[in-house]
Amino acid sequence: MEKKFNLQDRAAGGSWGLKHTELESMSMMQCDTPVYDDFVEDFIKTYSTEDVKPIVRLARRFCDTWPIPKREGDNSNRRPASPSNTLRVGVMDSSFNPPHYCHGAYMECLGIMKLMPAAGARGQKAWEEARVLGIDAYLLLLGSENADKKRTGSGLEQRMRMVDMLATTVVSDMTTDTWHLWKNRDQFDATNLHNMAIGMNNTPRFVDKCRAVTDVVHREWARHMGPDVEPPRVLSYFAMGWDTLIRFFDPKYYKEYPQELDAFFANGGRIAYSRRQGFPDAEVNAFFERGEIASYLEYIFELKLPKRVKHISSSSVRLAVRDSTQGVRDIPPRILEFVNNYQLYRQNPSDLSKVHPT
Repeated sequence: MEKKFNLQDRAAGGSWGLKHTELESMSMMQCDTPVYDDFVEDFIKTYSTEDVKPIVRLARRFCDTWPIPKREGDNSNRRPASPSNTLRVGVMDSSFNPPHYCHGAYMECLGIMKLMPAAGARGQKAWEEARVLGIDAYLLLLGSENADKKRTGSGLEQRMRMVDMLATTVVSDMTTDTWHLWKNRDQFDATNLHNMAIGMNNTPRFVDKCRAVTDVVHREWARHMGPDVEPPRVLSYFAMGWDTLIRFFDPKYYKEYPQELDAFFANGGRIAYSRRQGFPDAEVNAFFERGEIASYLEYIFELKLPKRVKHISSSSVRLAVRDSTQGVRDIPPRILEFVNNYQLYRQNPSDLSKVHPT
């Protein structure tokens, strides 16, 4: 049976209340995924007008204490223990058209890898500063707006369901011989990857996304800890590819440049990027040696995506689905099943009104 999203549940917190052990036993069939039609429709109606401030709304929490990590073995409903005065959130913000294994690998890299600040590109001994970030919570965000892309291929409701499937794969797929970066269950548990949430945001600009992520973390904090407990400082690590990093520093995306860049980093925004496959070191170094970027290097970290996922992009997956090539292996089976059932990416991508399940 499909689970219809209840707007009253959303107003009260929107959690489906699934524990980690329950997620592990979920069927891989896409029909077990909640339906988000009402959630998406309500979000678009309420938050897609120009006079509404940037906002993040959660559709599902895979850990009922999100964003506060739940202690191992604690399945009680008592108030979670307060973490340190800084809460680190790994954020994957994308159009997810469709989600794929590389999206999931970004999240796992944030939790597992020792990351080096981009300051190393300027000759500093930054490798000595490489460290595991210590991410406390993770957030997959589907954007209702994009600064450059028109909406094609699949509807937002369909993408929201596929984002749920991706999160379920990251959180509950414990098969070690697949695409995962972690090597055993203990390493997985140390990443806090089980502390995942998914949702939507209504702004294409990262400076606004950063504020909205901080706001939703503080709202959730108050819900768990009470309004009298001081909220933590939030550091939001936005995972992105090299092309997105280039656009991030492009003045055309800002009303006030570089003041809004300063605000992004001052408000806890951080960048964790991965360079394009085969991209030469000389061009990477030349980019970071630009004078207008120098003051931000300590807030930028490089992710080393594994080769087995580095080639994957949503566009390559869409082409593989259309042409029925081996590239369809680059998405989790539950998402591929959903794509096949709804015949996504096989017809005119701008005609979403004719997309029906088979």
